[in-house]
Amino acid sequence: MGSKVLVVDDDISHLKLVEAILLGAGYTVQTLGDSSQAMEKMASFMPDIFIVDLMMPQTDGFALIRDVRANKEYDFIKILVLSAKAFSYDQGRAYELGANAYVTKPIDAAKFREQVKAILRNEIKVTFWGTRGTVPTPYKDFLEYGGNTSCVSVEFSEGRLFIFDAGTGIIRLGDYLLGQKKRTKINLLVSHPHWDHIHGLPFFKPAFIQGNEIAIYGTAHGDLSMREVMSGQMESIYFPITIREYAARLYFKELWEGEYLIEGIRLQTILLNHPGNTLGYKLSCANGKSVAYITDNELVPENLGPRDPHFRGKLVQFLKDVDLLIHDSSYFDDEYESRIGWGHPPLSELLQLVKEANVKNLYMFHHDPGHNDEKVAEKERFAKAFIKEHNLDIQCFAAREGVTVTLK
Repeated sequence: MGSKVLVVDDDISHLKLVEAILLGAGYTVQTLGDSSQAMEKMASFMPDIFIVDLMMPQTDGFALIRDVRANKEYDFIKILVLSAKAFSYDQGRAYELGANAYVTKPIDAAKFREQVKAILRNEIKVTFWGTRGTVPTPYKDFLEYGGNTSCVSVEFSEGRLFIFDAGTGIIRLGDYLLGQKKRTKINLLVSHPHWDHIHGLPFFKPAFIQGNEIAIYGTAHGDLSMREVMSGQMESIYFPITIREYAARLYFKELWEGEYLIEGIRLQTILLNHPGNTLGYKLSCANGKSVAYITDNELVPENLGPRDPHFRGKLVQFLKDVDLLIHDSSYFDDEYESRIGWGHPPLSELLQLVKEANVKNLYMFHHDPGHNDEKVAEKERFAKAFIKEHNLDIQCFAAREGVTVTLK
């Protein structure tokens, strides 16, 4: 017997269409045209997925989402909103109340089946589009691990898309998104506005497509707002097209150290040890899986300079038991000694942090532009030897451009 699905919609013809699609896909389906009976049916049927319209008499979809999420016994139930309302406000409100996915009518049968399957998969796909730090390295002996600067996408199985940083790697990501041929909602999380983390944004093609929506998150910098910081590199003296010419709906949201909820995904932030205001991020979904992105971040060894135990303790707690950590790994230990205060860590200190925080998967990132493929591979070998020597249950890799990692 397939997963159980409860569908509530006052449009009977559409209700029958959805029922037929799901029955054909092997699900056990019950339907209701009267939303006032939904919570009673929920208790007796206990579905795996609850599909609900928004605009209904008696009890609307928002109220039903709220009521389901108010009952801890229903925490396992996935909620998919199926509505003719395509407004971003309604989507945002549904996610705030606890919806897992939002699909607009009319539906395509094959695509809808995939959307329902995706909700049940509970997957997080992490793709590296740019792994290099400081400047791009378009040279033949630098391409195995990647020559583009910082950009990582995180796609949740329910369809929500987050991007860490907008280095040159975001250009290829933009081409990929255009190939999907659908309107796109993007949450761009900028760690800080040093050029290697933002200079791909002017070439990000989805920003020029009407109907797309891009929310850019990050910190203000003194008297400069996030919008002023990000748009500054596109003023006419530097670039022929200004940010005002983007056709997508673009808005900026300023963050500080704390906890936020974005489209139903828990976002935690921490200030890092790097020149200027720099944020580290951790995303966690409903099934408890988490991805952390920490770049750029200097970790000072005790024997080489002043070390802040308060910051170290906060960082360990922030990363405790994280499923996948992407962390700056710029320098070998001997290189670091001549680069103290540059804002990046020595490799041994990163590995000690990973050990203390009980990280499950480490992807070393922000490869130094002076490190060719062999040097990055040497870094990976050093890390694996450290993990083996300390008998740690950690998977460790040097991040490679183009690689996708799936958390289930």
